[in-house]
Amino acid sequence: MTQAAPSPPAPDDVWSVAREAYLAGSTAAMVCRELALSPSTFWQRAAREGWLRRDHPRRAATLPPPAPVKLDDPVDDLWTALDKVWHRICAALDAGDAAGAARWTRVHAQLKATATAENQARAADRRRAAHQQSLDALRESEAIVRAAEAHMAALHARQAVSKVEKVESVLRDSTPPPASQPAPPLNRAQRRRLQKRGGGP
Repeated sequence: MTQAAPSPPAPDDVWSVAREAYLAGSTAAMVCRELALSPSTFWQRAAREGWLRRDHPRRAATLPPPAPVKLDDPVDDLWTALDKVWHRICAALDAGDAAGAARWTRVHAQLKATATAENQARAADRRRAAHQQSLDALRESEAIVRAAEAHMAALHARQAVSKVEKVESVLRDSTPPPASQPAPPLNRAQRRRLQKRGGGP
């Protein structure tokens, strides 16, 4: 005959509820039944962590009542809901209602998981926004650098053209005019025509 696989250990928040319920006056049998705990595991953990009743002989019989929870008030956010549920847990523990405390503890765990997920999502949104802002700033800086480079290139080009024009102007002013070339000698036909016109040798 095979033995059943051992059940997984209860989470710490369940043990916190068990401890408070037991110290508030619930019996161990009631706590184990309501929270689905093994009695032997319950007694072992209670003895190991020192929360048996004999370890707390002077524990106050009653605890101060928690702040009143106004269930009719709207819940603006998850943290307000968590606070209200926590008051419910405390009230159930004070009343010795382990089952109610366990139910409210599960609600609290679900709300806390949702709140944590929302916080993580908001943090991720902030990281993405910061990254996008950094990219925009980088693109703006690159655009400024490109504009400055284009301006400097245009300025250098204008300066180079001005220098060339100055050099050409200096060269024109310093170059003497070309010397006049002597007229070529007249050939025989030109001399005859010139003689007929009466001018020339």
